[in-house]
Amino acid sequence: MGEGRYPYFGEPPSRKPQPAAEVPALLGKRVILSLPEGFVYDMRAISQVRPDEDGQDVLDVVSEEHYFRWMFTKERPVLEAFPVRLVWVE
Repeated sequence: MGEGRYPYFGEPPSRKPQPAAEVPALLGKRVILSLPEGFVYDMRAISQVRPDEDGQDVLDVVSEEHYFRWMFTKERPVLEAFPVRLVWVE
């Protein structure tokens, strides 16, 4: 493994997911949903944490595909609100 294998600073450090409730400025960030069936990746936050009608903290999320479609075409995606306790930020 020669010194020239990785340019500049070498291999980037791995990132540990963080609970969404602890991360400021969530809009547009990649998130992971924790569901009974397993983890769902490739999602984007499309709001800040907000209370729902029951007073529970939720976060609106969409798939990455729908997020970028919204960014490029302004076609508003269908939002899904998830309890913030089930959302992790990549």
